[in-house]
Amino acid sequence: MITVIGAGLAGSLLALELAERGLAVNLLDSGSGDTATALSYGLLPPGAAAGWKRLQRRHGDLGLGRRWLQLGPRGLPLPGLQVDPQRFASGAAAALQRCGVQRLNQRLHDPDALAPLLAEGPVALACGSGCRRLAPWLDPRLRCSWAGILELPAGFRPAWPRGLARLPGRFERQQLEREATGLQQERWIVDGGLVPCGERLLAGQITLVRPEPDPGPPPEPALMEQRLRAALARRWPGLADGPGRYRQAAVSFCSDGVPLVGPAGERLWVLAGFSGAFAQLPAAAAALAARIEAGAG
Repeated sequence: MITVIGAGLAGSLLALELAERGLAVNLLDSGSGDTATALSYGLLPPGAAAGWKRLQRRHGDLGLGRRWLQLGPRGLPLPGLQVDPQRFASGAAAALQRCGVQRLNQRLHDPDALAPLLAEGPVALACGSGCRRLAPWLDPRLRCSWAGILELPAGFRPAWPRGLARLPGRFERQQLEREATGLQQERWIVDGGLVPCGERLLAGQITLVRPEPDPGPPPEPALMEQRLRAALARRWPGLADGPGRYRQAAVSFCSDGVPLVGPAGERLWVLAGFSGAFAQLPAAAAALAARIEAGAG
């Protein structure tokens, strides 16, 4: 029996890969609030769709679809691809059930919880910001931030073609992550964007990084929402006081941009710290599943 901790994007894809190799898998789902997966745009860069197409051929609809993208305020719309997080969640749940993965609602709070699981078999940490809480000895490159978005109601319609995702010409989040180890105090930035995700429209992303590797307590939502709306209003004034629900979650990343994919101790594995999770995880999950299978055999 292999236990995968975390039922978001990383944990679900890893559990599917392990089950397809004939391994018995328990998938632990904390079921706690918003996750990094749920708040993601799910957009894929050119050349990153092959892994998702392979997954959908094997498991059915996992949310992959076409999306027109506009980079920068004056960029021309370009064809792109997107994995809708809501469709992924429902499609992955059905695929996991078909593959015989046992999904258990269980939240683990500290490293002591790993010992009984490791006694039963290999354990894979794929719970994003929760990985460091359960395994504080992990590579110090693995750090956590807080990310927030503004979820606009289904009836909100911007003044441009329906279905067009508008993105900044350059995302600042990756640069802030690279500077994380040198921070003396917390910093935050806003990457502006308006991206359709199913019936929703996600506005912007605010990222807060602290000097410590752990995410720490959640930042005050009202303050974070105020900062996000103020930054977005400079491009789209209607968002300053318009409708919308602010949502935030802790997110894992690696300060050098290279995620943790591999062993983390005796019979313990880790899959975390992705800055471009939807693009990187299909291949990374398959590679880690092969290594776990070899080690379990």
